[in-house]
Amino acid sequence: MRARRPHPPWATVVALTIPLLGVPERLAAQPRAETKAWPHVAADPLVTPVTGPSWLSRLGVTLDQTSLGRGTGTYGPTVAGKPPRPASLAVRPSVPLTGEDVYRLNCAACHTSRGTGAPPEIKSAIDPILGAPLDARQIRQDTLARVHHGGQRMPPRAYLRDPDVTRLYEYLRQLAGAASATHALPEQVTWARLGEQVVKGTCHICHDAVGAWPSDQARVRGAIPSLQALMASRTVADFVTKAGSGAPVEIVSLTVAHRGRMPVFTNLRNEEIAAAYVYLATYPPQR
Repeated sequence: MRARRPHPPWATVVALTIPLLGVPERLAAQPRAETKAWPHVAADPLVTPVTGPSWLSRLGVTLDQTSLGRGTGTYGPTVAGKPPRPASLAVRPSVPLTGEDVYRLNCAACHTSRGTGAPPEIKSAIDPILGAPLDARQIRQDTLARVHHGGQRMPPRAYLRDPDVTRLYEYLRQLAGAASATHALPEQVTWARLGEQVVKGTCHICHDAVGAWPSDQARVRGAIPSLQALMASRTVADFVTKAGSGAPVEIVSLTVAHRGRMPVFTNLRNEEIAAAYVYLATYPPQR
């Protein structure tokens, strides 16, 4: 395990290692995945593991065929580039979550930070908010139903709780420029709840929950590793670097490397990505 800087007192944890699970032999020399024994796991019993196929798998499309999950429009360094390592990977036991945070974690990957989407495939998230004043109640009901149940191309966000959705709706009204938009107070949530939203709201759009590591040939054709496979072969520092800054993809058997298809999620903070990693380690993905 790599040496790491001491965590601040409020984030002291025990670092462990877990065995590689179903990872090809060529990856055996890579750093093993890490887990953290968090004392606050039981504080949020409503948190559940990520399960099932990715949203792209459910739709039957590849990443090259869609704008879903590409909302940042930013990609990692070239093969010659060297992504910066994260300065801190500490995760607090609890964090404040605003409506803007809920949007970043659950919506921005497809609808962009401005809520404009990628028409015609991904509709604007703010246009429906701009209805006549007399329709405000119906607009709110329609928006909340859309968030919970999803749509033809939009994944459902049924894991979001009422306070999450209320804050999200008010933030959408702010993005839309509604004069009567209010700023809901942030809600204090556990690190597990934070990680759950990052994974289910962003990562699971493209990554299946479980599955074997794809072959080199499959990766060249666009296969995306499952979250389970990533956890079996990546350290938390690798995980945060890839999602937050980007890192070249190496195809060992073909002796090639390329920038990769995965966008860089500049809308996510290091702490949030690290919380996603610890969530996946503590609540392992399931079928």
